[in-house]
Amino acid sequence: MAQREVHFHEQINAPIDRVFEFLADHQNFAALFGGRCTRIKPGDDAAEPNGVGSVRRIGPGPLAFDETIVVFDRPQRIDYTISRGSPLKNHLGSIRLRNTGAGTEIDYVIRAEGRLPGLGALAGHALALAWKANARKQFAKIEA
Repeated sequence: MAQREVHFHEQINAPIDRVFEFLADHQNFAALFGGRCTRIKPGDDAAEPNGVGSVRRIGPGPLAFDETIVVFDRPQRIDYTISRGSPLKNHLGSIRLRNTGAGTEIDYVIRAEGRLPGLGALAGHALALAWKANARKQFAKIEA
């Protein structure tokens, strides 16, 4: 099955440190897609509980899946993989931030394959719709 890619690009009127802090918070991150999550394991570094090794559970009951933070490079990058319970495989989400002087540019790419034919495309479409419906409202909370 083919790997699918969903790409989100945003310009936020807020400093890079504030944007990174917002995205590093698991609750805020899930809200970008209209969801909720719970941190079920803190990161490997006690000073960064949402950092590398942190696991967040997204979704309700038997539909829940886990994501594990694999790169946490303050304030430029957060990468994560789905580590349990998803109909997707070979997943990587990568968020890159760049200071533009006037704010922060977000370049966010999600790559994954569906475990069944057509599932990757369906998941990509659902993610794009959820982002469009929710992300701008969430980012407005941190804009200057």
